[in-house]
Formats: sequence, C-alpha cells, structure tokens
Amino acid sequence: MVNWEELPQEILELIARRLVIEDFLAFRGVCTSWRSAAAKETYNTKSKTPWLMNYVDNQRAEFCSPPTGRIYPMRVPGSHVRTLSAPGWILASRGDREYHIFNPLSRVSIELPALKKLRRKVCLFHRSEEDAWMAVSPAMHLRRSTVLQLIFYDGLFVALDAAKQIMTFNERKHRMESRLILGQNILEGHPYLVECSGLLMAAWTIWGEGYGPVKRIRVFKVDLQKGTEEEVKSLGNASLFLNGNSSFSVEFNAESFLLGIKPNHVYFMDNVDEKKKSYSMDNGEVGTYFDATSCHDYAATWANGITNDPR
Repeated sequence: MVNWEELPQEILELIARRLVIEDFLAFRGVCTSWRSAAAKETYNTKSKTPWLMNYVDNQRAEFCSPPTGRIYPMRVPGSHVRTLSAPGWILASRGDREYHIFNPLSRVSIELPALKKLRRKVCLFHRSEEDAWMAVSPAMHLRRSTVLQLIFYDGLFVALDAAKQIMTFNERKHRMESRLILGQNILEGHPYLVECSGLLMAAWTIWGEGYGPVKRIRVFKVDLQKGTEEEVKSLGNASLFLNGNSSFSVEFNAESFLLGIKPNHVYFMDNVDEKKKSYSMDNGEVGTYFDATSCHDYAATWANGITNDPR
C-alpha cells in the first residue's frame, strides 16, 4: 500500500502549484510533509483562475470559484462595498465619510482618514505618504463629466469619463488633464480601461440593436504620450476581465493553470440580460461564461489567493 506521506517532495510541489486556492489550502492540511511542499510563498495567485465576487446586501458577499463552481458566503464590513483591485481588495464605507480597504481572504482591514464633505463632482485621491485626502479638480477648460473608471497605470492615475475622455492626474497642479478622447460612440456601447501586457487598453462592449445584449467587443491600445488609440485585433496569450469597478487581464504562460478560461477572450457582465459572458477575439462569438445555476450573475473581479498587505 502506498504511503502518501512519503511521496517525493518535487512531485508534491508540482501538484501543489497546479491546485486552485481552496484545494491548495486543503492540501496543506493533510500532513506535515504536504504542508512543507505547499508553502504560501510559492503559490502564484496570478497564474490561477480569478474568483468572482458579488456583494449581496447587509454586509454579505458571495465568492465563486469558476473551476469548481463552489460558492463561499462571507461577511464584509461596511454598508457599501466596491471592488478596488484585481488581487482582491475591496473598498467599504460606513455612511458617506468613513472608508477603509479590506481583504476578504486575509481579513486585513486598513482604515482611511475621515473624509470631509466636499462639493459634488470633485475627484479624490488618497496619498499614503501624507496620510490625508487630496481634493482633485479637472482643469478649468475641461467639461465636467462623470468618471466611469480610474486605474493606476505606469505610475499615473488614469481616469475615463462619460464623455469618452481619458485624463491623467498632474500631481504638481493637483488636477486632472486631458490626454485624448476615444473615437467610439458612447451611445453604442460601454468603455472600460484595463492594463494588458504592460499596455493601456480601452475595451468597448458594443450593444445589439435597440440596446440589446452585447454583440461584439472592440479593444484599442491607448498611447498617452501621443494621445492616440489603435485597434487591437488579437490579445495573443492574454484575456481580459471587464468590470465597472476594476478591470484586469490574465496571461497564459508556462506557469499558468487557468481552468475554465481561454486565451484571446474577453470576459464581462452583460448588463442587458444580466449574464456573464465571454467574447472570442478569434471569431467574434459571444457565449455565456456562467449560467444562472452555477454562480448566479456576478460582477467580475479578482478575489484570488493569498494576498499581501498593500502597505
């Protein structure tokens, strides 16, 4: 009879690296030799399939593991929650002035300074080196508009507003400055900002006739220095996850083990029929990523793995 405790260490390590996070944690609990082969420091969360999160209500969230279809309910602090970043951090608020960032897996919570009430349509950034909020306004010549997305790319805060305008934050002047206006018609689809393979991308979900379900997706490479955009026909070995709060990309390489995800695809929530879907950049086909019986209808966000304290 085989003694599982005596399996060669290199085989145990190879198995551990290919496990999804919940199986990885169970693997560590089998025995001492298996635990030593599955060190937290060697687990690469970015090479695994992203989890999906849905904030239900009353401080309750549900997390779904796409490879297994398992759903994990969890309590999260705050009366209002938004995804913050791909590694799983979320922004939670109590009322309209108290904010903190929270990792639902590590349970680490970081309180932010109290926010004073400011006039509407003022963008805010938190600067950790000064431990204070900074009021940021658009340049005087820019038309005020609702900010749809905000990401940190290549050392810059980059914002996309409802007027299709991409802006970056000028720290010296404490204001946003326009870089370019996207060419797509805002009435035909919805834009997202996402970093992929070190490049800034603007992805558009294009609605069907009469604001019907999404029929296609167009992706553009954005050059902030030149103020230009160029359509991308293929994502190569990468795939995009689009979400109103935090979009991100994953890349397939020798270390990747992305069950249920295909390269050169875009995964998104279709807000028209409230289904999670995938779009093939190869042939333009739109398919359902999850049906209503597996993970319900979730907004895509990465809540995967063993994360580090961002401080």
